[in-house]
Amino acid sequence: MKISIITINYNNIEGLKQTVESVLSQTYLDKEYIVIDGGSKDGAVDFLKCQNKITYWVSEKDGGLYNAMNKGIRKLSGDYVIFMNSGDVFFDRNVLSDIFNGTVYNADVLYGSTIYKYGNGGILRNPRDLNVMSYELPFCHQSCFIKCKLMKNIEYDESYKLIADYNFFYQGWKKNWQFVQINKIVAIYDTTGVSADSARKWQIYVERCKIHGEDTSLLYYNYLNIKSTLKCFLAKIIPVNIVDFILHRAKGSNSIKELSNFKQIK
Repeated sequence: MKISIITINYNNIEGLKQTVESVLSQTYLDKEYIVIDGGSKDGAVDFLKCQNKITYWVSEKDGGLYNAMNKGIRKLSGDYVIFMNSGDVFFDRNVLSDIFNGTVYNADVLYGSTIYKYGNGGILRNPRDLNVMSYELPFCHQSCFIKCKLMKNIEYDESYKLIADYNFFYQGWKKNWQFVQINKIVAIYDTTGVSADSARKWQIYVERCKIHGEDTSLLYYNYLNIKSTLKCFLAKIIPVNIVDFILHRAKGSNSIKELSNFKQIK
């Protein structure tokens, strides 16, 4: 099976270098690599010009993250696609080989576990029960593989600026797409630059209400903020999977064997 990897970048040269190295070091051979740069001015273009193993790249102004992602989607020629944006890396160099060598999938979406990188540390997060899709993603976007045919037919709705990915998976979940969990840590997700300011939180809430056809409510929004704050507090003193069970009634289990091999985050 041919795997497509898409990287979105804008003025993050160091993150881009890490991601390109991770993608190109994958031992799986049947792959293509697409990089969409938003017109960076930090040396990214010169760096990309020196990369002869990238299948396709372009550097030009775009209309935001999901517009850039859609540009990459239109260049796909693989069977499954994964987005590995600048700063994100695969868990190890054998991720694609472990998942796809000798195995043919027919699922619409494959998803695995993720390490969320916070500074010099990280937290392993396993996918939650798919039923939480009714209000949020049960897995990390950087740790899922989507059928290219599906992706090319639908793309991301660019009217959503922050959670078009959630809308994409939520609509598919309602249409009974086949989601299959794989027992593998797929990616290390770089949380650097992910803002948690109140304006962003409010915009996410507004977009989620639009997706579900609901009216916005300041009271309910404040309740969600309190719930999120409580989750962050509990996560510091209780294992993450137990926090998820308490707040979301979903199960999780850490892969100790794989986690013990993780050397990049200490």
